[in-house]
Amino acid sequence: MSIFVQLPISFEQSLPVVTVLSAILFFYSTGFYDYWLLTWLAPLPICLYALKTSAQKAALASFLAYVFGAMNQLGYLPLPLFAGTTTLNAAAFAAAVLLFRAMVQSNHHNTAAFTFASGWTSYEFIRSFISSFGTFESLAYTQVLNLPVIQIAYLTGIWGITFLLMLLPASLAILWHYRQNWCTCQLTTFLTGGLLITVIFFGSLRLHFPANNHIINVGLVAIPTTRELLHNQDAQTITASLHHYRQGIEKLANAGAQIVLLPEKLAVLTPDTRQACLTILSEAASKNKVTLIAGFSNQEKQLYNTALVFAPNDSLVQNYHKQHLLPAYESIYTPGEDLTLLDINMPNSGGIAICKDMDFVQPAREYSRRETGILFVPALDFHDDGWLHARVAIMRGVEGNYAVARAAQWGLLTVSDNLGHLVGITDTNTAASEASLLCKISLGNGQSFYSQTGDWLAWICLLLTTHAVIQLHRQKK
Repeated sequence: MSIFVQLPISFEQSLPVVTVLSAILFFYSTGFYDYWLLTWLAPLPICLYALKTSAQKAALASFLAYVFGAMNQLGYLPLPLFAGTTTLNAAAFAAAVLLFRAMVQSNHHNTAAFTFASGWTSYEFIRSFISSFGTFESLAYTQVLNLPVIQIAYLTGIWGITFLLMLLPASLAILWHYRQNWCTCQLTTFLTGGLLITVIFFGSLRLHFPANNHIINVGLVAIPTTRELLHNQDAQTITASLHHYRQGIEKLANAGAQIVLLPEKLAVLTPDTRQACLTILSEAASKNKVTLIAGFSNQEKQLYNTALVFAPNDSLVQNYHKQHLLPAYESIYTPGEDLTLLDINMPNSGGIAICKDMDFVQPAREYSRRETGILFVPALDFHDDGWLHARVAIMRGVEGNYAVARAAQWGLLTVSDNLGHLVGITDTNTAASEASLLCKISLGNGQSFYSQTGDWLAWICLLLTTHAVIQLHRQKK
C-alpha cells in the first residue's frame, strides 16, 4: 500500500543534484549562517540517495556535500587547519551514511535511522576529547534559537540535540524508501515522531516553568581597542585605557548594575604595571559599590590568562586562570586548573570561565554541579565570529541550568538565562565608542540532570554504533 505520492523527478538518483542540494542546506544552516530549520533537512538528500545507489557513490556524495557545505567558514581558520578538520568531518559524515545504508540493506531498516544518528553523535563525542576546538563544531549549536528543542540539553547535554538532528532526516528517508510498506512506515513514524513530540513537549513545559525569583543586575562594557594596545606594556598607555573603563563602570553602576563584567586580556599585568592597574579597578569597584570582573594577561611566576575579581570593599578577592588555551595563539600561557566561585549575595554562587573554556564540557559542567546560578565569561573574539561563540555560551547555560553573561571584545556582549532566552545583546566589533549592556537576569540553580549524570546519552550512542558495526560484520561473514 503506497502512502506517498510519487516524486515528479527522481532527484534522489542524481549524484550532482543531491550533493549540491545537501551542500546548500549545510552551507546556510551551519557556521556563520543561522537558518536552523535547514539543519534538520541537510542530510536528507544524501540519505535518500544512499538507499538508491552504490556504496562508492553514496560515500562520494556525502563527502562532497559536507565539504562544500563547510565552505562558509573558508578563510576563518588557517587553510591547513580548515582543510584538515573539514576533511575529517566529511569522512565521518560519509561513514555514518554508509553505516545507515548498510543497516537498511541488511534488513535492519527499523533501527537504521537510530544507528545513523548514533554514529554521528558518537563522532562528535569522540571529537570533543581529541580536538583543540572541543565541542565548538557540533551541529547542536545551530539550534540555539530553537528554544523548545534545546531544552533537552538539560537532560542529555548537546548530544541529545545532535542525535535528533540526524534522526529526523534519516527517518524521512526510510519513510520514502519504504513508502509501500505500511508496517515499516508506521513503526518509523511512531518511534521517531514519538521521540520528537516528547522532546518538544518537555522543552515547552520547561520554558513555562516559573522563573527564579533571585534576580541581579549585570552590566557589561567594552572599549574599542587594537591588538597592539592589548599587548602594550607601557604603564601610561594601559592606565589611560583602564580610566576609560572606569568611566564605563561608573555609568553602569549609576544605572543599577550590581556586577560589572569586562572583556578578556584588557592589558598585560607586569611588575611595572600591576599596582597601577589594580588600584584603578579596585577603586572603581569600591567607589561604585559593584563587584567587578576583568580579564588580563597576568605575568606572575608564569604567564596566565586571568580574570580578576574586585569586591565592593576595595579589594582584589579572587582570580581565575583560563583552562583551555587557543593553540599557537596562547602557547605562551600556562593553563589553569581550578574553578572560581563568587559570593554574589544570592543563594546560588557565580562562576567564571574565559572565552574558549565554554567550547568544552568542562569546567562548565562542574560549575553546574556546584549549584552555580550564573557564569561570567570575559572573552576576546575575532571580529566575524561573535555569534558563533556567543551561541556556544548560551547553550552551555541551558546545559548547566544557569544564566550566562559573556563580554567579548571584537564580538558581542550577551546575557542569557538558564533556558536560553537571549536577554540582551550588543555588538562590540563595529562600535566606534564604548559599548555597554545592562540586563536584569534571573539566576539559574545549576545541578542540571546532565551535570549530575554526565555524557550518558553519548556513551549509549557509542555502544549502539559499535553494536551495529559488529552486527554487520558478523552478517557479512
